[in-house]
Parts: sequence; structure tokens; C-alpha cells
Amino acid sequence: MAIANAEQRVYPASLTKMMTLYLTFRALQEGWLHLNDSMSVSAYAASASPTKLGLAPGQMVSVDDLIRGCVTESANDAARVLAENLDARFGRNLQQLLRSDIAAQQAEDAADAATDPPSAQDAAERAGDIAEMHALASSITGDGSEYDFARIMTLQARLLGMQDTVYRNASGLPDMEQVTTAPDYAMLAYALVNMPIQYYSYFSVQHFDYNGRDHRNHNLRFLTGYDGADGIKTGYTQSGGFNVVDTARRGDRRLIAIVMGRRSVATREEDVRALLDYAFAQTGTVTAVSSNLNDDVLMVGSTLDFPTLQTTGVRRVTPQLPDLAPADAPMATRAAATQQRRPAPITSTMR
Repeated sequence: MAIANAEQRVYPASLTKMMTLYLTFRALQEGWLHLNDSMSVSAYAASASPTKLGLAPGQMVSVDDLIRGCVTESANDAARVLAENLDARFGRNLQQLLRSDIAAQQAEDAADAATDPPSAQDAAERAGDIAEMHALASSITGDGSEYDFARIMTLQARLLGMQDTVYRNASGLPDMEQVTTAPDYAMLAYALVNMPIQYYSYFSVQHFDYNGRDHRNHNLRFLTGYDGADGIKTGYTQSGGFNVVDTARRGDRRLIAIVMGRRSVATREEDVRALLDYAFAQTGTVTAVSSNLNDDVLMVGSTLDFPTLQTTGVRRVTPQLPDLAPADAPMATRAAATQQRRPAPITSTMR
């Protein structure tokens, strides 16, 4: 993973739809939902600000079309339709599924503690995290609202280790309380690329013809112009700037690059390409932290945390980083739990 602006905090903008789609894919995996199922469009969903598919109240739209609309056009009306219908039909199912995930994490914690007892402070912090997740689970009502679905999104974020992310809607339309960090979105991107290929491959869709209109993927220039590119998502709000989460795979090596808070599409694309170009050029120098990993890890920032599967044989890498444009959006982040801290240099043009 290559991450620019990792110590800053942003509004996720349309990157929010990555979590909306992640939960949609989970419902598909569970067999509750099928791609040819239809979902109804509410007046609220139809009223979403552009960009949108132009859905009408009372219209029925297939799940497949809604997913494609979110990926290509970044359609806010499609995201609302998914959120409302998933919450109304499967909100309680998702609540139980995520409660099972919490229980699984608690069991893993107990097994780890039996062999490597945590400090009192670490145990207390983890207990607080678990309590927060249980509280979020208890707040889910399945009332069919986008806001209730956002509670499910936030709980799923916590279960993925995204401790600094809060969701208030499913589309990414402006909300001052909806925030995230680049490291959090690295975790979500990693979860998405590990989804079954029939779901992850949606992020490679370049065009979507709907109602006689060609909806071009906002990430098309990267998808068609960068070797190995296969996703994932762009985002923009006036307050948050231009964001992107991109991945590329060459052979058995995949890199994830996250750039947030840029001033223009051009600087966003320049930065993400610079990060990926640099990382791909480091074959034999920048390596994954475990020999059985195929995903290389390159963290960029003043001090960063990264996941590791082992406690020995981990070496520090001090790369010369590409020169990136300065960030534009003020943000802050904190270390994610259960990760090892490793320092890395930061270029003079990054802040």
C-alpha cells in the first residue's frame, strides 16, 4: 500500500460508496440478495444531488444496475437506493452478521491474550473498542433509512480496523460529521480487493449504458492509461478536495495507492501515478513484511503504522519518495490498534 497524506483527515466524498458497495457485496455473498433483484426508488433517493442516474420515485432498478451506477457515474441516487433497501430488507440480518463478527474478534482476542497477555492499558483500550461496536450494533433498527444504514457502515468500518472513520450517509454527499483517513481507506481497499472476483471486478467497469446514456467511469483515465490498473474509486467535494483510491496489479504483485485532499483532478492523478510508479520500481528493495504475502507494503508519511503477520524478520525500509504536490485539506489521524509503528521519511513538499 502506498499512502500519501496519511496523517491528515478528510471528508471521504464519493469514496463513501466503497463501503456502501462492500456491504452490498456481503449481502450478495450471504445469499440474501441477487444481482437481478429489483429495488424500489424512494422520493428521497430520487432527490439526491448530482451526480446521479436520474432515477424516478417508484421506479424499480436492478441491483446490478445500481452497483454499476455507483462505480461509474458515482451516482448518489443509486447509493441511496441501495442503502434504503438494504437497511429495510436486511438491516437486522446485517446487524446479526456484524454481531457475529464482533464475537469472532473477541474470541481471537481471548486466544491471543492466553499466549501473549496485553498490558492493562491495551486491554482497557480494546475493551472500549468492543463496547463501542456493541453500542453501534444495538443502535441499528432496520427502519429503512439511509441514516440507519450509515450506522451499519460505521460498525463495519470498526470491524475492519477503521478506527477514525464515521459515516452519516451512503453516498458521500457533504456532511461535516462524515470523516475518514487514508490509512482507514487502505484497510477498506484491501478488504474489497479480497472480495470474490465477481464483485471486485465491478471496479474495472469503464462504461455503463443506462436509459440511453453512456455513463463513463470517473476513474477511466487511470483504468485505461496505467499498466495493471483495475480500480477502485474517485471522490470529490468542494470542502474535501479530490480523493482517489487506486490499485494496480502486475504479475502476483498488487499495490494500493490512496491520495486525498488534492486541489485538482490533475494533481490527484499525478500523485497516485507517482506513488505507484515509485513502488513498482522498487522490486527487490521494498518488500512485503511476510514472505507469504503477495501485496507489497510501502507506507509514506512521517510516522506510520502498518499491519504485520510476524514479529521477527521485519526490516525497516527507507525509500526516497516521489515528489508529491502539497496537500490542501487539514486533517488528523491516530494510530490504528494492533499495528506496529515504523518511521518513514517524508518529502519537503508533503504535509
